Amino acid sequence: MRKQKRDRRRYLSRIAIFNFKRYIRHKNKKHARKIGWLKYINDLKANCLENNLPFVIPYFDRRGYNKYVSPKPEYSSTIQYLSSNENAFGEFKLQKEEDGYFEIPDIFSLTEDYSKSYAFLKRLFQVLHKQSVPKITFDYQNCKRIDVDASVCMDILLREFIRYYKSCKARGYPVKIVTIIPINYAEPHIEKILFSIGAYSTVKGISINFPDILPYHLCIADNKHPNAPAIREVDITKMVDYVLQSMKKMNKTLTPDAEDNLFKVIGEVLINAEEHSSGRTRYSIGYFQDKNENGEHLGIFNLVILNFGQTIYEKFKSPDCPNKEVVKQMKSLSKAYTERHIFKKAEFEEETLWTLYSLQEGVTSKADWKRGNGSIRFIESFFELKGGQTKDNLSYLSIVSGNTRITFDGTYRTKELIKGKSQKPYKMMTFNDTGNISEKPDRKYVNFADSYFPGTIISAKIYIKEANTEIQMYE
Repeated sequence: MRKQKRDRRRYLSRIAIFNFKRYIRHKNKKHARKIGWLKYINDLKANCLENNLPFVIPYFDRRGYNKYVSPKPEYSSTIQYLSSNENAFGEFKLQKEEDGYFEIPDIFSLTEDYSKSYAFLKRLFQVLHKQSVPKITFDYQNCKRIDVDASVCMDILLREFIRYYKSCKARGYPVKIVTIIPINYAEPHIEKILFSIGAYSTVKGISINFPDILPYHLCIADNKHPNAPAIREVDITKMVDYVLQSMKKMNKTLTPDAEDNLFKVIGEVLINAEEHSSGRTRYSIGYFQDKNENGEHLGIFNLVILNFGQTIYEKFKSPDCPNKEVVKQMKSLSKAYTERHIFKKAEFEEETLWTLYSLQEGVTSKADWKRGNGSIRFIESFFELKGGQTKDNLSYLSIVSGNTRITFDGTYRTKELIKGKSQKPYKMMTFNDTGNISEKPDRKYVNFADSYFPGTIISAKIYIKEANTEIQMYE
C-alpha cells in the first residue's frame, strides 16, 4: 500500500514537471510571437551576412528571458575618427535644447563662406552622433548655392549614420532619430544637386536624369581592401571617362598623350589620397553642368577628392613619417621662417608652410623621391581643360587640410626651377612673385583658417567655354 502511494506521488510529480515545462514553452512562444520573433531573426541574420558577422540564434531560458544578446554594431571607421577628433569641423558646441532644425547656409561651401558651412557640419555630426532629437529637418529656403565639397561632407555623414541606425534596429537596439527630411528644395539649382549627386542620390538611391547635368556619382574606396590596387584602376578609368565626357559636351577632345597624362595625374592623386592618409576610406564625386549665359555656351566642371584622417601636416610631423629627408628640409625651412619672424599665429603658421611645401614636385611623405609630383600636375592638368592657367574670377582649385587653405585661380602659375648639382628641372608653386619657397606666399591664396578639416579635400570648379579644339597636356 505504501509502495503504491509512493509510486503515485512520483507519477504526479512527473506530470507536474511535464506540465510546468509545457507551460513555460507555451509562454515563451507567445512572448516570441508578441515581439515579432521571426522578423527579428530574419533581420538579425541579414545584418550578420551583410557585415560578415557570425550568426547565432538567440533563445529564451525557462523564465522567458533572452539569454543571447546580439552585440551592438560598431561605428564605421570614418565616424570613429571624427568622434575621436574634437577639432573636426571646428569647435562648435551643441546647444542644451536641440530642436533638430537645420537651415542650409545661403552659400553652402567649404571654399567660400566656409565658417557657416563648417559650423553646420559640426552641429549635424553632433546631433547624429548623440541622437539628440527624434526628427531632423533640412530647410533649403534661403540656400542660393551648394558646392560639391560641402554637399558631399554632409552626405557622407548622413550615409554613415543611417547605415549605423539600420544595423542597430536589425539587432534590436533602439534608435532615437526616426525621421530625416528636407523641405523647401524645389528650386532648380537645389533639386539638381540633391537628385543627381546629392543626398537623394547618395543616401536614398533616388536619382533623376537632368539634360544639363552629367553626374560623377560618389565613389568610395577602401584602402584596406585586398584588391585595392585593381579597384583603384577602375576608379581612375571612371574619373577619366567623366572628364572626357565633360569635354565632349564643350566640343573639346584630348590628344592621346594628354589622355595618357591625365590617367597618370589622376592615378597619382588617388594613390596619394590613400597612402598619405591614416583613414581607411577615400571619396570622390563631381558633376558637369552645361549652360547658356548671354548667348554663350559654358560648362562648369566640378570634382572633389577627399579623405578623413591625418592632415598633410600631421603626416609629416609624425615621428613615423618614413621620408626623413623631406622632414629635415621642412624643419630647416621652418627655422628660417622663425628667425625672420614670418610666422604669425592664426594667419601663417608652420602647418601652413609645411602643407604648401608638400605640394611641390618631388615632395612626398613616402620614402621614394621619384614620387610626389601629383599635386602640381593635377593643378596644371585641370586648368588646361579650360584653355590654360588663365584667371577668369570663376575657376579655382583648392586644397584644404587641417587649418590650411590653399587656393589656385590662375593668378600665380607654376615655375620651373633647377635642383642642385643634378641640374634637374622641377616645378614649384610658391604663390609669390619671386618663385622662392623661402619667401612668404600671398595670404589671399595660402592662409591659416580657424575651421579645421579632419583630413584633406581637393575641390576643383572649372568654367569651360565651348570650342572645337584639341587639348594638350604636358608632363
